[in-house]
Amino acid sequence: MIKSCKLITIFLLICTLSFSSVLPVIGSELDDIYNKQEQIDKKIKETETAIKQKEQQKQKTLAELQSLNSSMEKTYNEIEKLENQLVVAEQYINDTQKDINLKEQDLTERTTVFENRLRQIYQQGDINVLEVLFQSTSITDLLTRFEFLKRLAKNDTDLLTVLETERATLEDKKVVLENKKADLLALKNSRETKHQQLQIASTRQKDLVKQIELQKETYEKMLDDLEKQSKVVAEAIRRLQSAGGQRPGWLQWPTPGQYRITSAYGMRFHPILKTQRFHTGVDIAAPYGSNAIASANGKVIFTGWQGGYGNTIIVDHGGGMATMYPHLSKYLVKVGDNVKRNEAIGKIGTSGWSTGPHIHFEVRINGDHVNPMPYLRK
Repeated sequence: MIKSCKLITIFLLICTLSFSSVLPVIGSELDDIYNKQEQIDKKIKETETAIKQKEQQKQKTLAELQSLNSSMEKTYNEIEKLENQLVVAEQYINDTQKDINLKEQDLTERTTVFENRLRQIYQQGDINVLEVLFQSTSITDLLTRFEFLKRLAKNDTDLLTVLETERATLEDKKVVLENKKADLLALKNSRETKHQQLQIASTRQKDLVKQIELQKETYEKMLDDLEKQSKVVAEAIRRLQSAGGQRPGWLQWPTPGQYRITSAYGMRFHPILKTQRFHTGVDIAAPYGSNAIASANGKVIFTGWQGGYGNTIIVDHGGGMATMYPHLSKYLVKVGDNVKRNEAIGKIGTSGWSTGPHIHFEVRINGDHVNPMPYLRK
């Protein structure tokens, strides 16, 4: 009767959990629900694969966002340079246009004077050299009159040359001005294109940020589920581990020769969520496939998939103490086995929510996690 009540209690507890949470199945007497456990394990493994894929997508998104930020900064600089070039070009066009206007006005006035002079000469007819000779009062006067006529003719010729030269220069300036206007239009078009590119990039950036936030929420939910599952583990251990026996005074380091702690027990800055989270064990880096050993004498009360913990072994040491060995790649023991301190019980792996080969070592006292470091010896 007691045995049946125990079975019903555990089964009801499993049914109350979400499909992504697993209650440790303890003891060989629970063979009748192992099939259900296997189905749940399969679903959790599929979820774990999806989580890893989501992490890869997130890293890719962050890389795209970083690249996009660099591209946007470059575009901003290009637009600023275009704005400066536009100011210079517009000032040049304005100054050149003013100069052309003045030149055209001056050229028009001087051309009018020259045309009036030609009209007067035409109306009066050619100056008769004999008239200049006979009207001269002396040789000196005669020479003076001839010199004046020569200078007058030269001035007319020079004026005509200057007018033609300035007119040609004016036409050249007009051509340059038109080219500058074309350049200005090209600059404005380029600026507009850059603005459009920047707008598209900005929209893309917002979409990326939104995508990352959604991914972050997914991870937070996964982590919350893991923390809830940790409480379920604690409850299961409290219900099913042996209350009797003497608690071991110390625990052997679970990874022989591998002592690098990658994440300590307690509050930590989560590398994925970028938030403060409580870490319920110590992460110890170790080569994939290396041994995980029992930290003390005890009895194996669980081997199986444990959600985010992945492949997990739980050993009951008596006196309310148990140790957990998650993220394994292989089991070397089964439920019900008695193990000795330093005995290899599993192989290091990356199963569950893991970023690399390691073991997430936990110590539970009456089901609650405690800091393993005061108990551990190397």
